[in-house]
Amino acid sequence: MLLYISLLLILLSIILIIYNWKLNNNAVFIGLFFSLIALYGLVHYFVIYGKSVFWLAIFYNHLSPFFLLAGPFLYFYVRGTLKDRQGLKAKDFVHFIPTIIHFVGILPYTFSSFYYKEKVAKAIIENMDNLKRINVNVLFNHQFSFIFRLLTLTFYLIYSFNLLSKFSKKYKKIQKTPQRQYVIINRWITILLCLVALLLVNYFILCYYFLSFEEIYLKNIVVIINSITGLSFVFLASGILFFPEVLYGLPNTKISKSKIKMIKNDKSQNENKHLPLLEESEDPFIILSERIKDYLDSEKPYLNSNFSVTQIAIKLDVPQNHILYCIHSVFNTKFSKLKTKLRVEQTKLLLKESVHSNITIDGIAQLAGFSSRSSFYIAFKDETGITPSDYLKTIIDNETIKE
Repeated sequence: MLLYISLLLILLSIILIIYNWKLNNNAVFIGLFFSLIALYGLVHYFVIYGKSVFWLAIFYNHLSPFFLLAGPFLYFYVRGTLKDRQGLKAKDFVHFIPTIIHFVGILPYTFSSFYYKEKVAKAIIENMDNLKRINVNVLFNHQFSFIFRLLTLTFYLIYSFNLLSKFSKKYKKIQKTPQRQYVIINRWITILLCLVALLLVNYFILCYYFLSFEEIYLKNIVVIINSITGLSFVFLASGILFFPEVLYGLPNTKISKSKIKMIKNDKSQNENKHLPLLEESEDPFIILSERIKDYLDSEKPYLNSNFSVTQIAIKLDVPQNHILYCIHSVFNTKFSKLKTKLRVEQTKLLLKESVHSNITIDGIAQLAGFSSRSSFYIAFKDETGITPSDYLKTIIDNETIKE
């Protein structure tokens, strides 16, 4: 079970990283954290259960320096989410020093022959106690590396819990974060940190048995530990899959409530009828939502086939996760659906004008921002229930009747 769940979590991590690489650095951090703990579980599987000398020779020890980054990535994610901060500062690279030192220590093993690595793997498979005797790091022995890795992650976990506690106390005073999003993120980070704590307890128990007992006693406890680890991985993956709102982060704004009320009373001008109307709420991002609406209405950036969230963020000079929050939580839609809806509405206008011009339907699709003929027809029919040709025929028939 641990093998397949670890692979599933690695796949989810890769998807998270790919789709958020330019949109949300904090989502990348949590993706990297997931991938590292999943790889850690994968290596444990090959060491304890795996019988393949080849695969163990590939995975064993090569990834050990990177496991020290699990704690920093967890901390970067929690800090960035709570403080609405993207990216790293120069001083944050101090957190990478242990990894660099550890990497230097395994360089001789890394560049040793694959034949030697297979001999090491074979010895481990024959007797797991050989892990205590084989030294693959010129700076530290295996026992120190194992314990230091767990202590490092424990330190970052405690510090992350401390950040969450401090922010929760301050939240009631600042009131500059959307209430619903705060509740979602607060619960998610609490669950995340508790699951990480559970994983740490498991690995501490595993570490104790590994250092204190022989292989025969170790395997009796490993089954229970790996089952709990696998279930923890499932819950971590489920949090992202079933509650995607956690990826929007915790956007903070300095907009006052007086400004919110002012914008609510001044919504009669430049309102785009094609966009979902904003609900009357105390969401501090209502002003940014109005700015997004005005920008889409006046400049129509969606007519460009390469239109993206990044373009809005650059134009309005605000973080991308703020834009995503407004689209998902204030407009109550997805960016892809919003973009399609706006393009279809533009298509309707162009189709009406085409009655008196020679422009083709395919030409209209390009002008409306659709990248291909097939995507245009699918989007138009999904939005209106009929094809562009039928819609054009309806327009022509209506004009004929009026004449």
